[in-house]
Amino acid sequence: MKSLDFRSDYAQSDEGLSELTRLIHDVFEIDISPLDRLGHDPSVVGFGWWLGNELVANVSLYERRLWLQGKRVTAFGVQSVAVRPEWRGRGLFRDLMGRALGFADARADLVILATDTPSLYTPFGFRQLGETIFSAASAQRQIQSSYRALSLEEDGDLALLRGLFSSRAPTSLVASACDHPALFMLKAVAAPEIELLHLPEFAVVVAVKGRNGPSMTLLDIVGPAIPSLDEIVSALGYAGERISVRLTPDRLSWAPEPQIPVDNGSMVRGSFAPEGQAFMLTDMRI
Repeated sequence: MKSLDFRSDYAQSDEGLSELTRLIHDVFEIDISPLDRLGHDPSVVGFGWWLGNELVANVSLYERRLWLQGKRVTAFGVQSVAVRPEWRGRGLFRDLMGRALGFADARADLVILATDTPSLYTPFGFRQLGETIFSAASAQRQIQSSYRALSLEEDGDLALLRGLFSSRAPTSLVASACDHPALFMLKAVAAPEIELLHLPEFAVVVAVKGRNGPSMTLLDIVGPAIPSLDEIVSALGYAGERISVRLTPDRLSWAPEPQIPVDNGSMVRGSFAPEGQAFMLTDMRI
């Protein structure tokens, strides 16, 4: 690594964001450049090895604001773990993970990540978490359709969503996140089948998919208070057969059945109070 320089000062700079965007695209074919307009998370800290002006390996941390078993918990999330193919096998990943975890451990008791390759992270003390999809047949209810579809291309809609994030209530007191909206918005851009719908009566935006089919999935709720699931479904005018919820439902005044275990890729390092219970952290992330 004599030809490389370690840096951790670039996560909020134009140069650093540009190189990180290029690295993530080259390694994963994921485009994070929409965040240049939507807004980057100011809590991100990058740990990287650079060859001149090129970022060749990166591990990023970002602040997680969680509700776990009724308590507010500040944690760190790991993201943007990438090494260019020609630099693999030289210990860069292990080195950067060690640096990032040393930073996190000095400031929080919990580190969380999502991955398709858990074997890479178990040597660092991470363990897998099982999550749950909550589902039930859609009951007959009075439909009072009242919503408006948002577009992240519209400045007014973007301002509305940012405002709701600034005052957002936790969707669950058992297990939920009130993080910066960057990953939520990036997911909405990357997955056009997801609708962001404003329910003005309840001052919330919900993220849903499948609203026009037999089964609708509720992915997230953003607002200063959490309506019941019946209120949300009625406001959306949904008349399908089944509701699936990818959130812990303790604040939705709803009794789901069945509960479907799922490996959502989540791993933790440290104490995670709801572990072993049925829960789901939001899927609105990349």
